[in-house]
Amino acid sequence: MLNDFSRDFCSRILHLASGIAILLAGNSRVGAETFDLTPSVPRHNQRVKVVFKVTGNLMSLQKSEGKPDLHPLKAVGNYVYEERVLDGKTGRSLRYFEEAESDFEVDQRHRRSELREEVRWILVDPEELENMHVSPTGSLKREELELVELPCGSNLVDFLLPKAEKSPGDTWTHDDKLLAQMFNLDAVTANDVKSQFSKVKDGVAYMTLAGKLVGTVEGVITEVNIRGKYNFDIQSSTIYWVAVAIDEDREVGASTPGLQVQAAIRMVREAMSQPGHVHQETINQFNLKNVQQEAMLEHRSEAAGFSLVHNRRWHVFSEQPTMTVLRCVDDGRMIAQCNIRALHPVGGKPLSMDKFQQDISMALADSVRQIVDARESQSAAGHKVLRVVAAGTVSD
Repeated sequence: MLNDFSRDFCSRILHLASGIAILLAGNSRVGAETFDLTPSVPRHNQRVKVVFKVTGNLMSLQKSEGKPDLHPLKAVGNYVYEERVLDGKTGRSLRYFEEAESDFEVDQRHRRSELREEVRWILVDPEELENMHVSPTGSLKREELELVELPCGSNLVDFLLPKAEKSPGDTWTHDDKLLAQMFNLDAVTANDVKSQFSKVKDGVAYMTLAGKLVGTVEGVITEVNIRGKYNFDIQSSTIYWVAVAIDEDREVGASTPGLQVQAAIRMVREAMSQPGHVHQETINQFNLKNVQQEAMLEHRSEAAGFSLVHNRRWHVFSEQPTMTVLRCVDDGRMIAQCNIRALHPVGGKPLSMDKFQQDISMALADSVRQIVDARESQSAAGHKVLRVVAAGTVSD
């Protein structure tokens, strides 16, 4: 039998062992190897290759039985571009697209879109959400803008890293601003997206990305579910491979269709020892400081035979040989509409100012209170221009 001293000694040993066990249980990862997940400062141009696939449905503005009509959609985009990061703090970059094309079908109607040669230079400025993608060499068409607005921008993926020592199993969150920039949202209202450090193998740190976003695009609510992976080369401190699956459910907007789509993007980044297209001398030729202020879009109507440039809030709502209708949308609300149609000379005579005012008064009927201004001029191309401003009231 144990004496009092032995019992007291054994009790102290058991108590100490219990405390050590609790301490170890609470710190089971003490001593786990850590790795610095800080991206390197961009020093070289990078070549980026991207494949982007989308399947699902467009939801049209027209409704049947109180619900939007669904139109099956599938698309595949292929991209190869050279990129130089101009500002490592914001991700502002300049790209030259060697290849940018997309094949897509809506209701089994095929269409192909690609960048014109004159707008293959694209400036990407994440701080300018409304005008993030612009070309310093000309106005983009709406379909060209949508073509280059890729999610998970190659200039932004390094910001997914925590810039700290981490061990496999660690997780971290991402702020709303970064995710809005990466997934082309105007704002993020809810966000539970996290990254996790999965493992290290052969000098590569493997990360996963998962979670849900709720945000807005042009005032329209959209929900985005994200599942992805990205690989970080520890020696070069660079993310060289990214793959993300995106499920998006977006409501129908005032001038844009809704979305119920599943998208997948795969990206490979590799450093270039020498620049191919994006030289400093070339960059100096562009006025990149003010390019966002002139971020107009170009619309060309082949059927009606005219072209124009317009603010990005304007969207082509419908287009027929006889009339093109554009709507201006601000924060999800339609605030203006523009109808464009050709006026044909009557009896071989061009339209006079008096006849033009009569036509306006007749078309707007009781809505017009007065003609505020009327003037006639000549355009640089030698065309006669009639301009009439009428003031009135519609629906109070």
